[in-house]
Amino acid sequence: MKILISTLGSRGDIQPFLALALGLQQLAGHRVTLATSHNFAEWIQSYGVTVHPTRFSVQEFMQKPETQAILKSGNPVRQFRMMREVLSQSVAALDDMWQAAQDADFVVQSGTGSGALEVASKRGIPVAFSYVIPFAPTRAFPSFFLPLRFSLGAGYNYLTHTLIQRVLWSGMGGPTVNRWRTRLGLPAWRSESEMHHYARRLGTPSLYGYSPSVLPKPSDWDDYQHVTGYWFLEAQPDWEPPADLLHFLESGPPPVYVGFGSMSHEDPERQTRLALRALELTGQRGVLLTGWGGITRLSAPPNVFFVDNVPHAWLFPRMAAVVHHGGAGTTAAGLRSGVPSIIPAFAGDQVAWADRVVKLGVGPRVPGIKQLTAEKLAQAINTAAYGDSALRARAAALGGKIRAENGITRAVEVIERHAAHFSQRKL
Repeated sequence: MKILISTLGSRGDIQPFLALALGLQQLAGHRVTLATSHNFAEWIQSYGVTVHPTRFSVQEFMQKPETQAILKSGNPVRQFRMMREVLSQSVAALDDMWQAAQDADFVVQSGTGSGALEVASKRGIPVAFSYVIPFAPTRAFPSFFLPLRFSLGAGYNYLTHTLIQRVLWSGMGGPTVNRWRTRLGLPAWRSESEMHHYARRLGTPSLYGYSPSVLPKPSDWDDYQHVTGYWFLEAQPDWEPPADLLHFLESGPPPVYVGFGSMSHEDPERQTRLALRALELTGQRGVLLTGWGGITRLSAPPNVFFVDNVPHAWLFPRMAAVVHHGGAGTTAAGLRSGVPSIIPAFAGDQVAWADRVVKLGVGPRVPGIKQLTAEKLAQAINTAAYGDSALRARAAALGGKIRAENGITRAVEVIERHAAHFSQRKL
């Protein structure tokens, strides 16, 4: 099959879908194209995956000075308007995705992509949804988009999912998609429910690229929802660690990793000073990742090593603990490594992943990044890396379970099974 995967976002957001693309090619011989932001084309092609570049880049938009100012303002009205602007500009990405889908036999749409159902309507081909966080409503836990992680019971949990989805649809996603549907000669969706009912009539599966050992499939999810296991993007075969990093790691006990991904809009200098002070208070060595802007290079003692970009899969197992922002991909890598995780979350689903890590007993609870102090971080580092042997044992055991899973294989199986059923139904 010719399979198109549609996704937008940062490099970290795209990684699991690139991993899925590689699995579809290498395990099943499919030809896969990734429709995504133009600025990632060269990186994706280096893995041997075809790219259909979209003109709109979320990462470039988020790095604009005016966008950074809105993010730092903390003004929810301005931030909501900013998200509407993102979606209005993403129409260009929808047009590009539509062009890429003209010779596709199957479309996989990520949580940050769109347009798959429109392709299904116009071209009569099967589609699948794919996510790295839980999306379908459930009574088991509150919506991952909700920063308050308490629960008032099953009814409350379900309500948070339905309300968040309605807000996202009516305030942002729905109007943009409907304008695009009109241009394609398709009727506008009257509601989000109508869209979901149409997807159900097509038998559309939803794939969740996270581990059932971390978050089991809720009992009230139907058979269309598949928690497959994580989709890990491994380092390229010819990748080698920098010699100076190897020397640092070999010159002492396992250090503590600190990195905050692309969360540069907060205050990278403050975050760096906080990390350096926490390491000083604990007397521990540290590896600080600057690669995407959450940490910046400052004067530091010899027991701290700055590095720009190293694959988490290689680095994390060599650490005593990992301190990070709680993005879905980084959380997955931390859990797979089998070392404790410390997550001072910034926003969004990061708060939910941080809460999940604590409830699994594989990391201590710390405040969010804005409330975090060097003293509190130092206390968490001491607990996770050296003080709580039971916590470290749980982290190691969970890491072993995750490494034994094969989420990409399961996802490929679901896609191929749906394609076969769809073809039989058409016949």
